[in-house]
Amino acid sequence: MLQKLTQRYVIYWFSMLTLSVMLTACGFHLRQPSPIAFKTVQIKGTTLINTALKKLLIEQGVKVVTDAEEAELQLELLKEENEQRILSLSGTGVVREYELYYRVQYRTKLASEATWALPLVMEGRRDYTYNDANLLAKQAEQKLLTDSMQTDVLNGIMRRLSALKKVQ
Repeated sequence: MLQKLTQRYVIYWFSMLTLSVMLTACGFHLRQPSPIAFKTVQIKGTTLINTALKKLLIEQGVKVVTDAEEAELQLELLKEENEQRILSLSGTGVVREYELYYRVQYRTKLASEATWALPLVMEGRRDYTYNDANLLAKQAEQKLLTDSMQTDVLNGIMRRLSALKKVQ
């Protein structure tokens, strides 16, 4: 019996080692953020994601400046919206599901260009069930979903910024 258990552990660990070697040999890497082509960025406007956006830019080696003349790219956060809509009602008219929206409208301007680009909208949407009996838990769930949407929107903005190229 002990020999069978030992043999199973050896087979298990050998298969895990083989799987690990195969994953590293195939070129598997965790997703990395795309590099941004600009060294300096100015951020205008105030939204809930300003601090996190500045932090992500700094982590990628981009300097966040306050003067527009120093910036290679200007990013203006125009509008931020949080919205909650009723998605479904029960037969007695009690809310059963909500739909949450989080939108950020922004625009960019390269230092070499005279005009701003057209405004872009990055949006996140989540659905969740609602129950008055679990009011505190549902409020906490709504907060977690809102934070998740803000992270998704922030990552989307970073992907779009990484797609912008310098004009030589």
